[in-house]
Amino acid sequence: MDRRERFYEESVRALAQTMPRFEAEFAELSLNLALTYDVQHSFLLKSMCRFGLAKSSFNVLMLLRRGPEEGMQLSEIGELLITSRANITGLIDHLEHKGLVTRVVDSHDRRVRLARITKSGEALIEKAIPLHNRQCSLLMGHLTPAERQTLRELLKKIRQSPALAEAENFELAPVGVNED
Repeated sequence: MDRRERFYEESVRALAQTMPRFEAEFAELSLNLALTYDVQHSFLLKSMCRFGLAKSSFNVLMLLRRGPEEGMQLSEIGELLITSRANITGLIDHLEHKGLVTRVVDSHDRRVRLARITKSGEALIEKAIPLHNRQCSLLMGHLTPAERQTLRELLKKIRQSPALAEAENFELAPVGVNED
């Protein structure tokens, strides 16, 4: 166990002792999920960096590679991204500057711009995919097939939590701090 993991586990235990309704089990599960994501992200990022790609750039190129030949609207790319959608325009600008993506006018609506992967982008992503896949295999290959299936099912179940559907229809009021 590394220092960061130990710190968070100790923090959860301390909160559980000082806050009567604090549910440590759920905090620990959430922390484990976040820590695992962070470790996976860092591990996979090393392989993408060899190709000069950030995770979001890799994700966009994968979307455009599988998308329609004419390209995709930026809003559509934003909906499908696994990573942050915060600055899709800047991300496309960056990929365009590197010659991996180009913007084209939509043939059905001249007001709409589409992003399209270039031949250079296709060539780069074709080189990056095998290494990325190998890294995923290395990271999770020690799990048995049954463990991998269970993990897939549990992660999907978390993403389908009823709380997520409720949260879309319910806005939490901000919690203020009394300044007496």
